[in-house]
Amino acid sequence: MNLENNRPVVLCVDDDPAILRSLHRLFRGEPVEVLSTLKPELALRWMGEHDVDVLLTDQRMPGMSGTSLVEETRRCSPRTSCVLLTAYPHDVTVNTTALQETDGLVSKPWDGPMLKSTVRQILRERSFEREEYSGE
Repeated sequence: MNLENNRPVVLCVDDDPAILRSLHRLFRGEPVEVLSTLKPELALRWMGEHDVDVLLTDQRMPGMSGTSLVEETRRCSPRTSCVLLTAYPHDVTVNTTALQETDGLVSKPWDGPMLKSTVRQILRERSFEREEYSGE
């Protein structure tokens, strides 16, 4: 996997290929590198190999829930910001521990400008933190 131009990386995980295509379209033209996979396990492997700035993950997937993926992400890539996408927000909001682990909860179908704004805000905050840390 080649990541170009040191652009921020947004990793999308969903068991529906149509959703992944929609996310790629949504972020087309944005100054980010979009990676996507149907398999949460592959996403975890990528996060172990590369800096991933934002994880966008579906909540209901076979094999691993989005909240479980977020928990694993916190272990292997603690600086990665995590946003859950779900058609069932009540399932997540009743689990306050899982909700506290995320940086956002977005309902499906999502509002495109709002989702892009959420990701932009996360990336701005991460950029500011990096500048503070490096003393720039």
